[in-house]
Amino acid sequence: MNWIVKILLLCFIFLVTLGTVFWGMQWFAVSVQDMLIHHNNFLQSSLETSIDNVQATNQPKPVIDQNLLPLRDWQQKDLVLDAPSAISIQVSDDQTRVLFKKNEEKKLPIASLTKLMTALVVFNNYDLSQKVTISEAAMAEDGEQGVLKLGDVLTVKDLLYISLMESSNKAAYALSEVSGPNAFVALMNANAQKMGLKNTHFQDATGLGQGSYSTVEDVSVLSIYLFEHYPLFKEITGLKEYDLYLPNGTLHHKLINTNKMLGGDGIVSGKTGFTTEARGCFMAIQKSPQQDGYIINIVLGAEDRFLEMKKMIDWIGQAYKFEI
Repeated sequence: MNWIVKILLLCFIFLVTLGTVFWGMQWFAVSVQDMLIHHNNFLQSSLETSIDNVQATNQPKPVIDQNLLPLRDWQQKDLVLDAPSAISIQVSDDQTRVLFKKNEEKKLPIASLTKLMTALVVFNNYDLSQKVTISEAAMAEDGEQGVLKLGDVLTVKDLLYISLMESSNKAAYALSEVSGPNAFVALMNANAQKMGLKNTHFQDATGLGQGSYSTVEDVSVLSIYLFEHYPLFKEITGLKEYDLYLPNGTLHHKLINTNKMLGGDGIVSGKTGFTTEARGCFMAIQKSPQQDGYIINIVLGAEDRFLEMKKMIDWIGQAYKFEI
């Protein structure tokens, strides 16, 4: 009887052991299968990611339309100027774009920026080689600029250099006397009307008159026209110094440009102005980072015209991207 019990017990142990081995093998097989499936999915995902990365790397960079340049960097804060009126304009390929403006249509006295229109009238109506004698009326104009003396004989071209570089009121008035001061001023206002300078009026050729006024917007139109159509204007306003000789070959004096910023910050041209009423006025033209372009900057009514101009130029350089 005991041996039957032992046989049954052995059979039971064998069956249990056999079942354990069977189920263990099943579990192992399933685990290996899951592992292989997971590894395959991982390889496939990695391969797809690599392919995407390669495709992304080979994608051409987006093309930026050059006509959209310069681009405003809006991370830079807006410019704050103390001057009551100012403007900055990018000019390129006969296109203009305002980069900054403040009270651009506000009528203000422009002091010796008036001589920009004086120059235009001379370019269009005078013989540059014509000789002019400095009169008592010319000598009565305010200011010592130009080192002129009663009876000096200079050419129209000489007086243009003195008017634009040294901002001499005597030289500008002497130019107006060639055709008569009243007729000359009439030509100035006729030009303003013809050019569409609707917020501009001139009372004299010097900028001393309190009845003269303009806007930074109108002055920019006039300045751009002179800069692009009259090479002599560009030449004169681009000179820091100039030795002026009289028609007889005698050195009259060395002209020093009143534009103290000329040559710095890419500035290639400009015109200054100041009266007690108008305060500091300044037009400056600088090379643009864009090829064949330039930027015209104007401030009116500034307590420190050079400081305000410098602030605007520096801000333009930080607030805009000219190349991508």
